[in-house]
Amino acid sequence: MNSTILNVFPSDSGDQRLVLAQETDAAGTITLVLRQESRSPHVGWFVQSRIAIEPNQVAALKMTLTSNLVKEVKETTSPEDAPAVISFRTAMAG
Repeated sequence: MNSTILNVFPSDSGDQRLVLAQETDAAGTITLVLRQESRSPHVGWFVQSRIAIEPNQVAALKMTLTSNLVKEVKETTSPEDAPAVISFRTAMAG
């Protein structure tokens, strides 16, 4: 499975974050995934929960995220807070 991080949304605590990722399985099926991750000093970042967004939900999510309310929140975020985007590949055992 290949996974590409599209965006990272840090929390105020610094030990929690949301990650929006695109995952592609061996058959080429692409899934948009929202992950809640936590950070441990011993392990690093790890996934607490994962929600796959179905294709028919993407348009509604996009409409919600581009609403005026989200635009107002976006304008308050400084460029220094912008996350780095990292693409990586995971190998499936088998």
